[in-house]
Amino acid sequence: MRNTLFSVICLLISLTCLADSGLSRYKGVWASDKAEAVITDSVCIFYAHVDSTMHAFLEIPALKYLHSTTFAKDGKVTFDQLDSAPAISLTDNILDINGIKLRKVEDIETVEPYAMSLCNDRSEIGKCLQEWRLGTKYGIINGMPYCEVNTNRNMFVYMVNPSMVYIRAAATRNNDNGTLFFQNIRMMKNNNTGEYTMHIEPKNFNIVNDDLEIDDAKFNPEMCVFTPDGGIYWSLISFTPEQIQINGCGEVYYVYRMPIEAPLTEWFKYEPYSVAIKKMRSFSD
Repeated sequence: MRNTLFSVICLLISLTCLADSGLSRYKGVWASDKAEAVITDSVCIFYAHVDSTMHAFLEIPALKYLHSTTFAKDGKVTFDQLDSAPAISLTDNILDINGIKLRKVEDIETVEPYAMSLCNDRSEIGKCLQEWRLGTKYGIINGMPYCEVNTNRNMFVYMVNPSMVYIRAAATRNNDNGTLFFQNIRMMKNNNTGEYTMHIEPKNFNIVNDDLEIDDAKFNPEMCVFTPDGGIYWSLISFTPEQIQINGCGEVYYVYRMPIEAPLTEWFKYEPYSVAIKKMRSFSD
């Protein structure tokens, strides 16, 4: 199963050598109440609520690829393969993307591939859940994009295929009982289930900027648990040194320790929550 997983990842990644994209100077997670962006050395995903629509944009400079998706209230989804990237500027710690202003809520540090921690003890599960997910992978399959960016405190996806459009941002927090997942931005059109969702949390900046607080009483290995405010608890089922199983919603999620040779486009430095949050709050202050 593990070899199958890595084969799938290999198909998603079209290029593993990074070029100078010009994005590095803006690297980090940025947010406002109406928008959010994750920018790494290799990709930019931007989400925004504009008038009555939800808009998302993906840029992959190394592939010279630009893609835009717009959700309208009437259920219509439109795509644009753009000719030019959005205008991005940074002034006095305020990021401006096409006239929309955002503040940094998380730093991202790119590193060389490294030996991730083994999960040899129950007390190491929270660290491994956080560390093993870190990184960027992307690719273009039959002209349609897939991009996933996982940082120490957030998870991002931009995926378009014939059966589904799934574009989202989520704040996360892990401990030895599992993962608290809070999806603050969701753009979903699922032709299989009929779901059509376009949503950004009303106080998006505070959600991304503040630290998620875990209630351990809500972890339940028999099911995923939803909270009234929108959080989802994925609970620990079992673990081995290189695999953790948690209860997702309707299925078991497998989180694997990535080997150094894993075909991630980018590797990110693991930051304990106390360090990551201290950096974030120092920036905000």
